[in-house]
Amino acid sequence: MNDSHQPPRRVRFGLFEVDLRAGELWKSGRKLKLTGQPFSVLAILLERPGEVISREEMQRQLWPDTFVDVDHSLNTAINKIRETLADSAERPRFVETLSRRGYRFIAPIERADSETKAQSAEATVHSMSRVKNSSRARTDDGFWIALLPLKLSDADADLADRAMALVEEIVTGLSRFSYLRVISLSSTSRYAGKPVDVRTAGKELGARYVIEGSLRHAGARVRIAVQLVDSDSGAHLWAETYDRPFSNEAVFDLFDDVVPQIVSTIADTHGVLPRSMSEALRTRDPSRLSPYEAVLRSFAHFQRVTAEEHAPARAALERAVQRAPNYPDAWAMLSLIYKEEFTHRFNLLPDPLDRALVAAQRAVERAPSNHLAYHALASVQFFRKELDAFQISTARAVALNPMDGFTLAYLGFLTAYAGDWERGGVLSAKARSLNPHHPGWYWFVPCFDAYREGEYKVSLEFAYKVNMPGFWRTQLAIAANSGQLGQQAAANEALQTLLIQRPDIATLPREELAIWWQPEMVEHLIVGLSKAGLEV
Repeated sequence: MNDSHQPPRRVRFGLFEVDLRAGELWKSGRKLKLTGQPFSVLAILLERPGEVISREEMQRQLWPDTFVDVDHSLNTAINKIRETLADSAERPRFVETLSRRGYRFIAPIERADSETKAQSAEATVHSMSRVKNSSRARTDDGFWIALLPLKLSDADADLADRAMALVEEIVTGLSRFSYLRVISLSSTSRYAGKPVDVRTAGKELGARYVIEGSLRHAGARVRIAVQLVDSDSGAHLWAETYDRPFSNEAVFDLFDDVVPQIVSTIADTHGVLPRSMSEALRTRDPSRLSPYEAVLRSFAHFQRVTAEEHAPARAALERAVQRAPNYPDAWAMLSLIYKEEFTHRFNLLPDPLDRALVAAQRAVERAPSNHLAYHALASVQFFRKELDAFQISTARAVALNPMDGFTLAYLGFLTAYAGDWERGGVLSAKARSLNPHHPGWYWFVPCFDAYREGEYKVSLEFAYKVNMPGFWRTQLAIAANSGQLGQQAAANEALQTLLIQRPDIATLPREELAIWWQPEMVEHLIVGLSKAGLEV
């Protein structure tokens, strides 16, 4: 669009719509009272969503030539905004306060410049026409996701408010994943309180994937049921039920418990959606994929970790950044794919870490708030042994998206391998709690931590729990632990498999292991491998 970089006139977030020129705030077709300085502050935040706006900048825009008590005036305005939006300073859904830095609007927004007010019949006709056109465009574009309003066990108004707040939290969580295209709640709210056929709703909205569910409240318990449906085929891709204790005072604790699990299980690289989307693209010619499809296609490699998946993912992403040089997700995923050349020797070409660093830096430059960009940058910094920089980038990636189990798990085990086993263990455990269907390699941190502590039986149990016999690190753990335990047959069998998977370990064992672990851990592993039969 030609005006994509112009300040929007009308924007939506959740059930709210703001007309920035008219100075009006609407919720579900009802005009709310927010005027004067509070509205001006909200407008400034909405014009630059995701960016931190300092108090000094607010003062320059709102009171350039007037002496006022800025702190008091801003605090009053922010409190009024939160009151109107039913937001919270402690658990913000819309406006976040960053101590001594400023404010940031954190919810996903959608431009609505072309719409007129929904109150008039004429506007309704235009709105329906626009919805049809936009849904048709989404269908052509593919892979859009819609979250329908939850069904309720009764007509209790408080329960309805809780259900809407829960839906908003889930949408906000999904929107942290830049590679997901989530339809705004203002488009899906028309299904509230109505019997809905999921495939029909998906067609009307232009959504390939539809999330629906229910909220039931009985006494001091609540049951949240959620399911994900492919509206094209009608297939149920995932379903889960969450039974929890409930009280009005602990509603945010409930959200903090359930929402990250729902979001991570659905959305992260090893989640249900990326697996479904990448699977739909695996048989396509990489040269015919759009840049967005190339990003989705690349997830198939990280779900399988093989040279056969690596090659088409790299080819598609290299073409993607040529066609869309400002697309940060493509640069971030290309960086991770280049890094795999170095770490696993997949389709190795010259200077993989240099190429990975350049790609990661371009991702960060183009999207400083993109967690995948910092995930990629942290990964490269680890293997370049720039550990101080690695820690900073890791902290940034985790802060930007604490619901991405893949980021927590991968950077968690790099943190542990860098020597901070306690912090790495915390991140790894968090990743496992987010997605109960996580891949086996999420167990590598407790596996090698137990080995480090000399608890070889425990470590071996974790190695088998990984259940990835085709992956070299699994065979390394089995060989070293079995060697330490004197289980010679199992140790030698695992060692022979390891040397087939990573032949360089036979000739350069210390150099190969030093890619991942610190010197003390390398020597400890060498002892186990020697007992398994490795000639060092």
